[in-house]
This record gives sequence, C-alpha cells and structure tokens, in this order.
Amino acid sequence: MLNLRLADFNFLIDNKYGYLEETCADYLSDGTPHLSVTVTEEEIKREQADGVDNMGYLESLAVYRKIAEWLPCHDAFLMHGTVIDVDGCGIAFLAKSGVGKTTHMTNWKALLGNRLTVVNGDKPLIRLVDGNLYAYGTPWAGKERLHTNMKTPLKKVCFIERATSNSCEKLDKNVLHRLLPQVYKPADQNALVKTLGILDKVIEGVDFYTIKCNKELSSAEIAYNEIINN
Repeated sequence: MLNLRLADFNFLIDNKYGYLEETCADYLSDGTPHLSVTVTEEEIKREQADGVDNMGYLESLAVYRKIAEWLPCHDAFLMHGTVIDVDGCGIAFLAKSGVGKTTHMTNWKALLGNRLTVVNGDKPLIRLVDGNLYAYGTPWAGKERLHTNMKTPLKKVCFIERATSNSCEKLDKNVLHRLLPQVYKPADQNALVKTLGILDKVIEGVDFYTIKCNKELSSAEIAYNEIINN
C-alpha cells in the first residue's frame, strides 16, 4: 500500500508491483486518503502499447488513469505537457509528442539556470483552488522523469511548433481547439463536463502564446522576452 499526496489530495494505492514505490518516493504521505485506488490485472493489461510489457510501469499508468477520472469532479485535471516555474510564475509548454517540448524547456534551463524549476516534464496536474489555477508536479513525468514535488501558479500556456526560425506570438482566447488535445478526457460523462468547465477557467485566467522554434538557445531567449518581459 502506498499513500501518495498529489495536487494536495491524498491517494491510497493498493499496488501489486514495486515500480510505484520506486518512482513515487518523493510523494509519500500519511494524510487521510481522499480516494483509494485499486486496479485489476485486466486494467493493467489494457495499458499495453508499443510492446511495453513492464507490468509495474503499466500498473502505474492504470493507477494514474483512475486518479485522472476522479479529479475533474474535484476541480482538477491531467494535462499532457511540460510545466516550469520561473521566479514563481508557472509556464506550460504544450505540443504533440515529438515536437520538442523537452528540447525547448532545456534551452530555457540553459538560459535561466537556477531561476527555473521543472515542475513536471510530461503529465502535470492542474487544479482550480479558490478561483486560482495551480500546476502540480507528479512522478508521472515521461521518460526523462523530470519533476519536482511542488505547485506553481499557472500563468502562461505556450503551444510549441517546430520552425526553421524562432518567434513567439501572444494569442487571443480562441484556443479551446488547441488546448483540448492536450487534456485527459474522462470516460465518465459528468467528469468530462466538469473538465470543460475547468478549461473555461483556464482560458479566462491564463495568457496564451505560440512559440515557433528550432533547437537553438535563441529560441528560449526570444520566447522568454515576449512571455516574461512584455
């Protein structure tokens, strides 16, 4: 049994394999659980894809899926993207897999050094608390496992696109069609409606940008100057 604290919720996990104990060591809690999570062998096997047969890893995906199904009815959701904290400002980088979120984030880290903390490199949690949006680190953080057990006020969301030259442009609020593909969509209809309601708050409360970039460090400099300094 593992008691994990994620996004200021406590989850009691009845795990069968040791993978979760290894990867979630920084998130252990002794608080009263908000949700108990058990997954079956059938649910674990449903997570199999691309030849992955590590049962502990697949169990972790099944566990996170159950958590993600529960979250929207508690004003939170799972997002696919990278979140960083720069001087107390939370910035999300969103893109299709393989476009270069991690590369762009690495350039920001090279530019800013210790001013930047990686909150989560792949699957952060977003939560609405008293009208304020926060992004939370979790141990579900992609192959690089870049994450920090912390929260940051989510202020900026950036859509990353590959390009030969670097640019950054602020967007209007017509971004739902771009945001939705990067958000976990629950199977439960009520939870899905709740998710859409939280996304309305995200669109209302966050600034959006398109970053067109190559792999050069100057991509981070241009984006930083537009997003932070303007």
